[in-house]
Amino acid sequence: MCGIAPGDIDDFTGHEAKFTVGVIASKNLGGKDELSNLRTLCSTCNQGAKNITNEKPSRIWLLSQVRRAGQDEQVAVLKWLREKFKV
Repeated sequence: MCGIAPGDIDDFTGHEAKFTVGVIASKNLGGKDELSNLRTLCSTCNQGAKNITNEKPSRIWLLSQVRRAGQDEQVAVLKWLREKFKV
């Protein structure tokens, strides 16, 4: 969800990211105990995703959100991507 990778520092905790296996759709929302209903999440995203079914956003949707954002937010996204991918 957040794009954090092993070895990255979690912005919310200030510590190295920890990962957990989370469900995509919880049982109370009709999810099943199947491999296809599992995903790896950082512990921060897993806490925030309780009882929410979130699919990864499509590339088009994600780009549309960045385009709609103000210039300062767009620059922040660009800086984050450059740092993340060392470009």
